[in-house]
Amino acid sequence: MEYSVLERKTAIQAAEEDMRIPVCYQELGVNVLKNNIKVKHIELSAVRVVGTEAFYNCTALRYAELPRVGMIKKNAFGNCSNLREIKLPKTLRELGKGVFSGCKRLECALFDPLGSCRVLPAMTFANCRALKEITLPEMLWTIGEQAFYKCESLESIEFPKRLHRIENQAFYQCGFKAIHFPEHLEYIGESAFLKCKKLEYVFIPPSVQKIGKWAFHGCNNLKVLEIRHDPREIGEWLTNKNCIIRCPQGSKMESYAARYGVQVEYTGND
Repeated sequence: MEYSVLERKTAIQAAEEDMRIPVCYQELGVNVLKNNIKVKHIELSAVRVVGTEAFYNCTALRYAELPRVGMIKKNAFGNCSNLREIKLPKTLRELGKGVFSGCKRLECALFDPLGSCRVLPAMTFANCRALKEITLPEMLWTIGEQAFYKCESLESIEFPKRLHRIENQAFYQCGFKAIHFPEHLEYIGESAFLKCKKLEYVFIPPSVQKIGKWAFHGCNNLKVLEIRHDPREIGEWLTNKNCIIRCPQGSKMESYAARYGVQVEYTGND
């Protein structure tokens, strides 16, 4: 489908602190307001597609209204250092890499639970160090590499029930205290929760069949990793030595713990 595109030259001429994109435009072009230091609030009432780096480094931007957007392309809101809150509508179906990366004051990101977005791409919220509230769409299948990299203020998250994959370093150095994964999760990538230093407890459901190396390594306060089944593949040094692996007696997980000098606590199979 072809949309009427707002290009950079026209947008820059019309830029103002409180900016409303005319309804005749359904797509924002590449770099349309990149590096603009004037716009503080923008309303995209009819926009369906936000182009690559459309608002990249718009350091004054505090809020954007996106009621009908279906696609937000790569780095569209990257380095918007004053963006505080973003609401993503039910119409959203696709995100590009690093859409909100480097938004260091972003505190709240709310996806409509009924949205159709199935993949949170690499670096979506990377280095959003103030992010503390997130809701994800129920249809989400994959959380990409470094999606929440160094989101240090993020202390809790409700994973969608249909989530199947968490990729490498997805939650590197986040602020979680406890994690209960959803029942359909199959894959936890390498270093997925590396250096989550506040983390104390993790429960891994029987659906998980592959856990990458160092997935929970560097979590110095992790007391218990509970895993009541034997995944097909587990990478090296899953946890630090001071963690206890809670698993059934005689399981492969017991042997794994012994190989890496990690203590075990026995539990029965469900």
